[in-house]
Amino acid sequence: MTTTSVLFPIMITFIFLFTTITSSQPITFPTLTIHTTTVSSNDTVVAVTPTLSASYFVEAQIGLPRFPVKLALSTSIPTTWVQWVECEVCLDVPSKYMNFNPSDGFQLVAGDDAKYCVPPVAKTATSADLCWYDLGFSQGILGNDTFSLVSPASAPSPPPSLKINHFIFGLGKQNVVGFGARSPIVGQLGLGKGHPSSTLSQLNISRFSYCLPLSNSNHQNTNATLEFGPKAGLTTAYYYNTPIFEGPPDHPFDYYLNLTAIAVDNASVYTPSEQKGGEPGFVIDVGATVTVLYKEAYIPMKNAVMEYLSSHFGLYPVYPSPPEYDPPAYELCYYNEDLESITTLTYPNISFHFEGGAVLQLPESQAFHNFVDELQTCLVMIPQTGTEPSQLGAPQQRGWRFTYDLLHSELSFAPNGC
Repeated sequence: MTTTSVLFPIMITFIFLFTTITSSQPITFPTLTIHTTTVSSNDTVVAVTPTLSASYFVEAQIGLPRFPVKLALSTSIPTTWVQWVECEVCLDVPSKYMNFNPSDGFQLVAGDDAKYCVPPVAKTATSADLCWYDLGFSQGILGNDTFSLVSPASAPSPPPSLKINHFIFGLGKQNVVGFGARSPIVGQLGLGKGHPSSTLSQLNISRFSYCLPLSNSNHQNTNATLEFGPKAGLTTAYYYNTPIFEGPPDHPFDYYLNLTAIAVDNASVYTPSEQKGGEPGFVIDVGATVTVLYKEAYIPMKNAVMEYLSSHFGLYPVYPSPPEYDPPAYELCYYNEDLESITTLTYPNISFHFEGGAVLQLPESQAFHNFVDELQTCLVMIPQTGTEPSQLGAPQQRGWRFTYDLLHSELSFAPNGC
């Protein structure tokens, strides 16, 4: 388990349809489905790089001359955007010269553009107006220019890059999303579906795949990649499949799955149901830096972890119940001194189960994190206090290869993908 101290930025969003809370029951782990075909080649492959804030980015170039930018991956928004040099509310980047400054080849999208300047991303206007987009945490104007995805020069045998002319993207004027202090990330690569300005629509592809590296170190993992095209994806014949469902009208860009259970120490502690006062579902978003669960799911999972550590090792958390004032970022934490005193310490496994028998089992390093500066190790998931769906964040996706097949509405994933 990593011992790097990490900040707590929270970007939250893949949605699982919730289908009655049951008592703890034994749960079985089906074997990986065996498929007879193997996919081993790809149309486009680019490297994925981690940051200490649990964001993952790819490198891109915009315009001529080529302007280099680092864009965080996100499956919760369809439209790619980059921070404008004339931003009013700006990301905390190391240098203002990292903000995109359009060249002569940049063109604005007209406000009456019937193809791209349409809801819910943009607001239709007149030909004399600019096309303003609103993604919630980034607002600005739509334009187009030459766009390329590339692999860093440090990567051995860099894979081929993707290039598209007249690529539609946003110039972010007001940007409130956080990627960590002095982060080199200046925007997001939108991998959500459902809008003409989406990256996927412009590339005319229905299949993409990614694997997030297990480590946040600067060491380049050549298998940590983002892949596009009909051959993108799993290079093994062993993987899980689960259907993708359409979300509600106010979440048109997300990918919904049917979560059937959450298990702790191989025992079911929660079977989802449609929650009163909130939306059904559970979103998995590669751009979210933390996993968020409805309280109805989080509390039995948290209690099962507490019971395991207390009954097996006599361990008790820093906060038996969360404090009312100034609550910590994570509710369930243990003092490192207590944990290190037990040489035979093991953590309970936590797993998410989906329709079709697919199982995402979290290794210890993805469920718990050692925060050195705080002298605590915490369960790195938090309860949902609002009305938004639950969601699986990037830290819990690390090391797995996820492949999205929009043509067949199917998500495939396998462990040890990078």
